[in-house]
Amino acid sequence: MLITQSNKSELGIRKRAITRSMDIGPTSVRVISIVIFALLALFYLAQSTQNATRNYAIGDLESKKKTIEAAKEDLSVQALRLKSLQEVQTKAKEQGLVPE
Repeated sequence: MLITQSNKSELGIRKRAITRSMDIGPTSVRVISIVIFALLALFYLAQSTQNATRNYAIGDLESKKKTIEAAKEDLSVQALRLKSLQEVQTKAKEQGLVPE
């Protein structure tokens, strides 16, 4: 069914159908601009929060790494000390020395 703008019916003349048009006023433009700005701000905040969370996680892992490296260093020093003590005891036994 064709709905036209006029009630006339003329033969040989093509009638225009009613067009659907949507006019956007200044208030609508403001609302749409505010919504777009709010969405962009939320996107930015989400990204910056995600980056901050990653930075905290990286900082925690780096501090754990430093702690583990310090413990490793302490253990290697203790291992060398115990190894040298065992060597002293072995040499003492070889030479026939008796501890007091």
